[in-house]
Amino acid sequence: MRQLKNKTRQPLVSIVMPVYNAGEFLLEAIKSLQDQTYQNWELIAVDDQSTDDSWQILKRLAQNDKRIKIYRNGKNGGVVRTANLALSKIKGQFVARMDADDVSLSERLEKQVEFLQTNSDVVAVGGQCELIDKNSEIIGEKHFPTEAQNIKKMMFYSIPLQQPTLMVNQRLLPNDFVWYEDNFDVAEEVELLFKFFQYGKVCNLPEPVLQYRLHNKNISLQNPKHTFYLTFKSRLRAIFKYGYQPTIIGLLITLIQLIAVNLLPSQWIYPIYELIRGSKKIELTKVLKPLLLEVRTKRFSILRQ
Repeated sequence: MRQLKNKTRQPLVSIVMPVYNAGEFLLEAIKSLQDQTYQNWELIAVDDQSTDDSWQILKRLAQNDKRIKIYRNGKNGGVVRTANLALSKIKGQFVARMDADDVSLSERLEKQVEFLQTNSDVVAVGGQCELIDKNSEIIGEKHFPTEAQNIKKMMFYSIPLQQPTLMVNQRLLPNDFVWYEDNFDVAEEVELLFKFFQYGKVCNLPEPVLQYRLHNKNISLQNPKHTFYLTFKSRLRAIFKYGYQPTIIGLLITLIQLIAVNLLPSQWIYPIYELIRGSKKIELTKVLKPLLLEVRTKRFSILRQ
């Protein structure tokens, strides 16, 4: 592991982590931050009235590490309100997004800070992802474009950056910048990325920075049609509200997606999307099929009660 230079001059990184019923994975997620080569960070973790032991885990960790600041919603408010509360507490120049069930690779913060310091016209940077299951076994990879121009083009028909890999240089944002819109319960990052395009470039590092966990509690897997419709809504808003100009190819792909989402059964949407999208390793489909079947079965059981 390489050593950091000028440790005393490291700018503060504020890490934003919404937490809801993540007790099974929370310790591993936060330990991955404590094991970073870059150590000048604060974690702003907000519990959204979890019904498992997430809040107890957060309290115990915060007692032993003063960099961990914890808050709790008075009532369950959803990921957007939870993330916005965390963002209202940040103090750092750089803001990193982290989910409570994922794992940051050890040099993630160091590499992203270095990239943003070197590229002053970049407002946000992500990175590549390894896919892991609930047992932390690697089951695949996700590859994203690295160049700002390609990311901006891709944004209208596919998500070119995994949200929990995100780090933002908030010095390039206005003081009244609104991060997440309240009327989104999933796909909240889509409109956020469109907003970033107004203030600088958005890039990805070429190497993996995060292990993204797939399991039956992933919000976007619960109702993929709903997730797509909100994504589609953000893309339309980007044209009329933020002046985004999609390519003809982007418009055609999005139209084809809209037709396909309306015709396909919900349980087929995500596996087909990931295969087209380019997730590597055939193990991905083997895991997603029973995972989605489990989600569908649980939803059916609830409806019957």
